[in-house]
Amino acid sequence: MTRTNSHEAQQPQADSLRRHSGTLAQARLYSRRKTLMTKPGATLVVRTAVIADAPSVAAIGRVAFPAVHNDVVGPEFAAVVVEQTYSIEALRECITRCTAAIDAEFLVAEQDGDVIGYLHYDSEGPEPELHRIYVDPGRKRGGVGSALMRELHARLPPGRQYVLFVAEANTDAQAFYQRHGLVVERKVEGSSHLAIGIKVDVPPPAPAFVMRYPASTT
Repeated sequence: MTRTNSHEAQQPQADSLRRHSGTLAQARLYSRRKTLMTKPGATLVVRTAVIADAPSVAAIGRVAFPAVHNDVVGPEFAAVVVEQTYSIEALRECITRCTAAIDAEFLVAEQDGDVIGYLHYDSEGPEPELHRIYVDPGRKRGGVGSALMRELHARLPPGRQYVLFVAEANTDAQAFYQRHGLVVERKVEGSSHLAIGIKVDVPPPAPAFVMRYPASTT
């Protein structure tokens, strides 16, 4: 249940590996970078996250998640989600799992050396799922969310589908996802979808839509 709005960006181009000369695994991660210009002199890089990115991701999530969800699930439940999923330890574990898996991606968008957005996708549930995509609230509407989505879709195997949950009330996010090829599949009532991966007795009711990528052509 998320996310961001963004403008169209220029054509991504390959970014050379200059500053990272670590292990072969690190080189593989950084060799997959994509770049685009969002303003004169500023290059946005979308790359695979490393555990050193956890504090930057946490800093964004602790602000961006409540900003989106306080009005949907209430500030108390939003605070529980932040506490359990945006600790440095939890993010390091998530990034590590995604890095080791062949069917998961944890991406970050970086500009001028600062992480300003991130995306988490994996296949640990019944279906591959886009779990979260957030942008620094001060950097929204600059193409960051779209850049993350395009990179995810470029990395997916041909024909791969995935789902996501988005709050019924979050019409901006629904429009964003639709621009990137997702369609509403069904409505989910109640709150069970909120409790996945969260230790809480009774999550609040939060009607949501399940959206699927790619949209069916039949």
